[in-house]
Amino acid sequence: MSSESVDDPHSESENFTEFDRPQPEQFRFANWAERTFWGYRAVMIKEWIEVLNDKFTLAIILCVPIVQMIIYGFGVSFDVRQISTVVVDEDHRAQSQIFLDELNGTDYFHIVRRASSREEAVRAIVAGSARVAIIIPPNFSNKIEKNVPAQIQVLIDGSDSTVATAVGNAAIATGQNRSIEIMRELLNVSAMQNPVDVRTRMLFNPDVRTTNFILPGLVGFMAQTITLFLTVNSIVKEREVGTLEQLLVTPVRPLGLMVGKLIPYGIIGFIGTNLLLGAMVLVFSVPIAGNLFLLEVCIAIFVFVALSIGILISTVSTNQAQAMHVASFVLIPSVLLSGFIFPRESMPPILNWLGYTIPLTYFLQIQRGIVLRAAGLEDLWQWILALLLFGVLLLWLSVKRFRTTVG
Repeated sequence: MSSESVDDPHSESENFTEFDRPQPEQFRFANWAERTFWGYRAVMIKEWIEVLNDKFTLAIILCVPIVQMIIYGFGVSFDVRQISTVVVDEDHRAQSQIFLDELNGTDYFHIVRRASSREEAVRAIVAGSARVAIIIPPNFSNKIEKNVPAQIQVLIDGSDSTVATAVGNAAIATGQNRSIEIMRELLNVSAMQNPVDVRTRMLFNPDVRTTNFILPGLVGFMAQTITLFLTVNSIVKEREVGTLEQLLVTPVRPLGLMVGKLIPYGIIGFIGTNLLLGAMVLVFSVPIAGNLFLLEVCIAIFVFVALSIGILISTVSTNQAQAMHVASFVLIPSVLLSGFIFPRESMPPILNWLGYTIPLTYFLQIQRGIVLRAAGLEDLWQWILALLLFGVLLLWLSVKRFRTTVG
């Protein structure tokens, strides 16, 4: 008998297509749809179990959009309202008080304090505790009574062009309205034009360039973003691949491990921030009016704060997807509630208060104060101290949480 006459089961099986092969009864499919989608229920159930077991990620995915909508809906507004205002009233008579009441009633101005001199009012603007100063001279009421136009000076922080323009127009409009009322009340001055003459002056950004306001804020936001993501990705990746546990069995202590990993990223964040600062000055011609050394010290403090935030996020995240969601949850309020783009005074009180829980709020006050208003340590020490306390608190929480998660 020749070898060709011997049945070769392997050669015969090669003639079967995938679905022509003999299959056990439970793997035989009636039609194309059943063959294509067979087993989807098992896979779907498996995925549901995994999703529901990861309650942290599920909560972030469902809650973050709601929080974002609330912040966008209530906090995002280009309306200019309740701008912090300091008043120097050297007249102290009825005419000056009526004008201030009408000014306060426009909803553009919120009188936060009264200063005794023009220099004190300017210092309040430089320090960032006020954006507008109203200067009423001592002879204001006398000039109105003598049919002589009385001038009022309005000093405006021109850093934010949108706010500065709106506030200036509101002050001039209030003066014009008051002039009309005075001419109606005092018939003998019907020939006098504008009894209340409001003169506005822009400080620190006389050209009212939007770039001068946006770019310093962008430098701060990008510094936080770069440093935060570098830190989060480093630690969470170590945990995912299992090398973090390998490092922990070495003689290196948890705190030493954490500090050793963070110093390189802190240096990178500091260098990256200075590169952005250099581009701001050289490419976009935004001058630094204040002390450069003080600015560098504050940048180092802020990078330290951003590192602490990154550590804290990495200790509550088990994988990079979770870390990215939590980081986004931190970054979005930083954009909306810190005063980076939208004026914080126009926000509802609760969102304005929440802005003080964001470190970027303090750094923007410091950076814009130094870059735009030439503010010094005596003007900004409260903001710097608050930022430093944030860094210490976040680092303490991060170290405590890190020891717990790796212990």
